[in-house]
Amino acid sequence: MIKLFRKIRKNFLNEGKTTRYFKYAIGEIILVVIGILIALQINNWNENRKSNIEETAILESLYENLVLAKQQSDSLITEEMALKQLLIFVLEVEPDPIKIEKPTITDTMFKNAVWDVQNDLPIINTYINLKNTNKLSLIKNKKINEKFSDLDFQFNRVQDILADRLSVHQVRIDDILENDINFIPLVKSNVPEINIANEIPTNYQDILNEKRIRNLIGMKLTFTQDVIDRRKDLDREMRILISLIETELHK
Repeated sequence: MIKLFRKIRKNFLNEGKTTRYFKYAIGEIILVVIGILIALQINNWNENRKSNIEETAILESLYENLVLAKQQSDSLITEEMALKQLLIFVLEVEPDPIKIEKPTITDTMFKNAVWDVQNDLPIINTYINLKNTNKLSLIKNKKINEKFSDLDFQFNRVQDILADRLSVHQVRIDDILENDINFIPLVKSNVPEINIANEIPTNYQDILNEKRIRNLIGMKLTFTQDVIDRRKDLDREMRILISLIETELHK
């Protein structure tokens, strides 16, 4: 093709048709420019297609991870709610008390109320990996990107309150199990083969009448409510993100 163009130009010059030569040369330049533009357009189209495929793969991976994380979140909130109800029951501060007699606090109930503390978080590794590799920028939807910032914020808030609760628990609340009760009967729920027949039972009603112990368990109840609130905030952000990604994938 290039040889043909050269031959045509040479014939025009040899025949003295300068005007036609320049017109032809300009036309040739225009054709070359058009060819370049078409090539660039095709290249851009290919790059956009690759980018869209990668974006879809990222969104699908995020969606699957967030759905699993949401399930974990629901389970963790359920555990926190159960602990909250147990603490309320042990302290006898139910909002609508209907019982006549004081509740019987068993070893297992007291141990669960004082000992149990949940520090797990929903696992959102896909998002963390994408953030560390700067691949979140491939997501074009601004709302989704903004919501990931909100997710980060709520995730950090849950981490902070869990750390605060654990710190108070280790420094103050675990002290009850060490100094105020006979802990050996509580071990039986974990080590059922031990014999506790000669162990002195703990009178939990007397223990729970002590101001220091009531206050410490009350502190745990307060922290647990804060944890529940922040877990629910995180759960809400995950739910919104799941909905946004689902909508984007179905476009």
